[in-house]
Amino acid sequence: MSLKSLGTGGMRFRTAHKVVAVALLLFSSLVPSALAAETAEDVYNLPCTEPDLSSEPGHVSKEAVRKGLIDPTHPVAINLGPLKFKMPWAYIYPRPFSTHLNCNPNRKSVGIIFWIPDLKAPERDLWGVPEFHPSETDRPNPGPNDSIIRVTGVQYYGSGYPLKESSADQRIDRLLRLYGDDDLVLIDQDRLIKMQNKYTTDTNDQYYFKNETDSLMLSCMPVYCQAYLDLKDMNLTAQFAIRREVFRNWRQASQGIRALLVRWKTAQQ
Repeated sequence: MSLKSLGTGGMRFRTAHKVVAVALLLFSSLVPSALAAETAEDVYNLPCTEPDLSSEPGHVSKEAVRKGLIDPTHPVAINLGPLKFKMPWAYIYPRPFSTHLNCNPNRKSVGIIFWIPDLKAPERDLWGVPEFHPSETDRPNPGPNDSIIRVTGVQYYGSGYPLKESSADQRIDRLLRLYGDDDLVLIDQDRLIKMQNKYTTDTNDQYYFKNETDSLMLSCMPVYCQAYLDLKDMNLTAQFAIRREVFRNWRQASQGIRALLVRWKTAQQ
């Protein structure tokens, strides 16, 4: 190797280090000095208060800094009726503010979000972001069957805990009665029953599945399908959206919701 090559390589090495140093300096300058020494443990012990969304001129907000310290797997206590869960922060939809990690765990409902088929949490908070197929660091080119499942509400029902909306079975029975005089034909498509009637089109159709433990109602539109799931053996209902292109993977979505809730459910006292 010539001296010229060595010199050129050294210059590139020094230049790269300068770029990294400048980037680190720039980021550190965006963090308010009062928060620079705050640790993840400090954030995990914050009292339940409203988040501080303010920011000093030229700085990121306090809440953004604190959220950046939260481990995606950090467990958050969530109670649905008598059922107690420890849900990883990154799966909760939307992700709780840093000052909401220690709030009253009792909820009427909770949202969760995950990928199918691997049931991993998304890399970033997708609240308000209408994406079902986002590119991520570990998933730069999502496959055709990779899709985000947004569960907008998991709710417990039972004595003293009435449902806010109709259950999947109630929706299914209501549509079967409604379409009874509209040339209704039930078509079994791999255990998913299509409710074919005179109003059915390629972009507007309904399906259902029922067994002893699960009931699922799917109402499909051009872009996505709205799903209503009842986990009857757990007394839990869930509403979720699934991309129309992958709605045939409904089992991955419904069984994924069940698997995650069972995984997070804690031993009852």
